[in-house]
Amino acid sequence: MSKDWLVKSIEMAFQRNKGLWADSLLDVLEGLTPEQAMWKPEGKDIHSIEEIVNHIISGEQFIVSALGGEKPSYEENAEESMSWKDTVRKLEDVHNRLTSLLKEKDINLDDRIPGEDSPWGEMLFGVLAHCCYHTGQIIILKALQGL
Repeated sequence: MSKDWLVKSIEMAFQRNKGLWADSLLDVLEGLTPEQAMWKPEGKDIHSIEEIVNHIISGEQFIVSALGGEKPSYEENAEESMSWKDTVRKLEDVHNRLTSLLKEKDINLDDRIPGEDSPWGEMLFGVLAHCCYHTGQIIILKALQGL
């Protein structure tokens, strides 16, 4: 497994019209209204699409911080005043920053992330799996809404 392969796979799972066998994350978010993004099944303790997207932003921001030489910390992204459109824009911005840093940084996938127990390769594969997992959740939440 190479860094280039991981970056390409992460981009395929995320970017519009890049999904290999299924829709990418941005494909499934396309056209959602704020109401649809905030919807939760009645009587269920399930995260909304908007909450899932904020969670993805937080996870990717963690990696961006580490790649930028900062001590990474995990904080849920939940800016109450941010519109749905701005939330999606922030997701795209953080993700584009992540892939840009991955392309420009010379990292060894077996090296440990400074201050963390995980090596870069494990963490980056986790970004890919995380994106795919939550894309599936969003697809199910959309189906439950009849979308």
